[in-house]
Amino acid sequence: MHEGHRSEPAASLTAWSLLVVLLAGCSGADVTTEIDEVSASANYTTVTGSLVVGDPSAVPGPTAPPTVEIPYVDDLPLDLEGARYPGMSPVGVTDVRFEGSSAVEYRLAGNGPVSYTVRYVDEAVRYATSEPVAVPGKSVLQVDLSGTSTEPDDAVPAYAGPERIRNDANSAVVSVDFLADPGGISQSFIGVGSDRPEFAVTTTENPAAVIVTIVS
Repeated sequence: MHEGHRSEPAASLTAWSLLVVLLAGCSGADVTTEIDEVSASANYTTVTGSLVVGDPSAVPGPTAPPTVEIPYVDDLPLDLEGARYPGMSPVGVTDVRFEGSSAVEYRLAGNGPVSYTVRYVDEAVRYATSEPVAVPGKSVLQVDLSGTSTEPDDAVPAYAGPERIRNDANSAVVSVDFLADPGGISQSFIGVGSDRPEFAVTTTENPAAVIVTIVS
């Protein structure tokens, strides 16, 4: 009887120890699940900037100083009328070309300021439409050039190349789609061969150009 009486606390102690271990295990599991891990390949960088093409003071009407900063927005409205600068001669994209296997150059001509916004997107969708564009590659880098025009102008030859140009399949940049919009936005989609690598945006004055380079 006495021994049987002592076995009850021993059994209770064993059960209690097991319960503590289980609770500790559950607590550890809870801590682990609360940590939000972001994939190393996630790249939400947005690069913006502006440049002045030609000589804005050479045209009649209101002019902008050479250091003008052009407002930009990540989500552009569907109606892009008025995106250009009245009174200035048009600025247009005259050529889109590959610079080696990892860079794309957008050549510009005319007189006036242009702004750019470059970022990765989950899906390529042309402005004012809801239809996706099937872009080759593992990720899509969207380039928006604001302040450009496709209106006829003797001083600014319009881009005459194909809507899509392709690079070597093993290149960092696989393809480029260029979609000029008469409302003032030149939209482009760069098909990138890897999963959202780092990129850089630079500009040049002579010739005037915006260059997007995959750097990793």
